Amino acid sequence: METKGFPGVELRVGRARIGEGVRIGEGTVIVADQLVLKDGAVIGAGCDLRSAHLELGAGAHVGYGARWLVADAVRLGAGSVVDADSEVVCREWSVGEGCYLGHRLRVGAGASMEERSTLRIGDRCQIAPDVVVNPTEPVVIGDEVGISAQVAIWTHGYHAGHPVRDGHGAAFAGVEVQDGAWLGVRAMVLPGVRVGAGTVVAAMGLVNRSLPPGVLAAGVPARVKRALQPQALDVAGRREAVAVLVEDWMARLRFKGLMVEPAGLGEGGGWSVARAGARWEVALRTGPGQGPGVVEVRRAGAGAVFDFAEPLAVRGTLDELGHDLRDFLRRATWLFPYAGNSRGLVPERFARLLD
Repeated sequence: METKGFPGVELRVGRARIGEGVRIGEGTVIVADQLVLKDGAVIGAGCDLRSAHLELGAGAHVGYGARWLVADAVRLGAGSVVDADSEVVCREWSVGEGCYLGHRLRVGAGASMEERSTLRIGDRCQIAPDVVVNPTEPVVIGDEVGISAQVAIWTHGYHAGHPVRDGHGAAFAGVEVQDGAWLGVRAMVLPGVRVGAGTVVAAMGLVNRSLPPGVLAAGVPARVKRALQPQALDVAGRREAVAVLVEDWMARLRFKGLMVEPAGLGEGGGWSVARAGARWEVALRTGPGQGPGVVEVRRAGAGAVFDFAEPLAVRGTLDELGHDLRDFLRRATWLFPYAGNSRGLVPERFARLLD
């Protein structure tokens, strides 16, 4: 049936709790015993979402064309995004806060309607397009994990033409990718593997055995090449890095069609930024206690402050320029916590073609 407040949407729901500012696109079908959509949640057009318990946190976003069949529960954390054309089949699926899961995510890929078919993804993970996860057995992905495009994670491996009775092997075992790990483009993770915290698997690596924390692994099969021993920047080095970041952001804003002019607003540099009648002041300052620096983004006296001391923090409210900065910094690996995902401003040369 068509649902009041959501034209062209069919809700076959036992109980529903829907917050303020929720949007559901036309042609979407939701089947659930219990539906929870918190404030600002968005579901795109043409989706088909089915689960006993379906819960989207505040500001969570599901892109158009999603097809989810999750028997027991789906929980998408606050501010997390699952981009367009995702397909998910498993018993239970949870995603933490502030994650981005790219286009054409595939969760399933065979035998994923089983008792142990579960997928858990932690907070602030970044997952690129065209990733395949097979949760025949449990898959656990920690916090702040990076998964590059076309990665595949498998929890079963067998072929009926190679039976165990004839001496061939078959694998059914879960996978764990621990906090801060990074799987490079087209890496493949096989059943029973644990990738240690902070470990990097190079592009096209085949992980067929567990890897320890904090190493670089590469090859087919993937072998440990060296330990990762990064040296954290001191305050002076961090201050210099912040100055470079802000200059690079100003160049990016000019490319996007904004007017950027120097202005005497901060001891580290200041700029006046304008676009379509809106004007901002951006200032780079030393910050409290001679720290590595803060960047202030203000419009009509209101705005936000990005503090580059540890732990990274945003104070105030982000508008479109603040979100552009946060998105720019995310891509430069500075992950500033904030309620919701940030998206950058669309460059004018692209935006005019979308009008």
